[in-house]
Amino acid sequence: MFTKTFFKLFPPPKFLNTPFAGIDISDDAIRCIEYAENMHGLVLHRFGSRPLEAGIVEGGRIIKDTELIKVVSSLAQELKLTTVKATLPEERMYLFKTEVPIVNEDEIRQNIEFKLEENVPLSPADAIFFFDLIPKSHKGNEKNFASVSVAPKELVLSHLKVLKAAGLEVVSFEIQPKAIARAVVPRGSVENQMIVHIMNSKTGIYIVCGGVVCFTSTVAIGKGADIALFQHELSRVYSYWGQYGDGKIINKIILSGQDALRVGNDSKVSPDPRIPVEIAHTWQNAFSNDHYIPPIIFEDSLQYVIAAGSALP
Repeated sequence: MFTKTFFKLFPPPKFLNTPFAGIDISDDAIRCIEYAENMHGLVLHRFGSRPLEAGIVEGGRIIKDTELIKVVSSLAQELKLTTVKATLPEERMYLFKTEVPIVNEDEIRQNIEFKLEENVPLSPADAIFFFDLIPKSHKGNEKNFASVSVAPKELVLSHLKVLKAAGLEVVSFEIQPKAIARAVVPRGSVENQMIVHIMNSKTGIYIVCGGVVCFTSTVAIGKGADIALFQHELSRVYSYWGQYGDGKIINKIILSGQDALRVGNDSKVSPDPRIPVEIAHTWQNAFSNDHYIPPIIFEDSLQYVIAAGSALP
């Protein structure tokens, strides 16, 4: 079943407190963050990036694994990395919401596994899935729901092959939107937020409810695109969520990624003037700038949000 498959791919580390870095393999670059602790909490210990030539990774799919291994190895050697938590591209994943019983984690996993084929075009044998329980919005005897992310096993294995060939031990994988949310959504937040992550040639639009990713979409507009295009896509998702979002009102929009500052400075980007637009704080849940100033300027930090989130303990 799923649990046996998962731990065959990712055996538990020998020590649960083994340090690990967060690594983000995107179409245009590889980015990595590793934290350490001091008397005030977390600080940046290691970080770095490498650009990727066009055609090595396309739409989240590894096309040229030999070339990618060389780039990952170069970054790993420079930063002296040994263990990583990696992320998987949203556009290669499936996301669905399902009711689950109030039982232990293994039984919830089995319950979800039985429902996979009716929700995604993959058999349980060809899928790896991750889930988060969706926080309840009201008191009372509400049903329990989970947000389930499903990855084709071949996608996971292709990333695992590259990282292992580069000399890295992988402790786990997670979907990129979840890593972004962990970085930029304040811990304990009960608000519903739309996260807009702008990349070189595409943009991820994600809705996070009480810290859980409940909706994902990737659109083919990226850095430098006209503001009207961003506004159109955000309006489209906003309208969809208004119809199918179970009454959950979006409280704010958070922009991250390569073009976040330019897009965020345009008041027309919001699909509703009542919804505030904010620029992401990459270190929101890592440390306070009152005690520590990271060696990455603010604008550059917006490109590290995936790695920063996956690196959080």
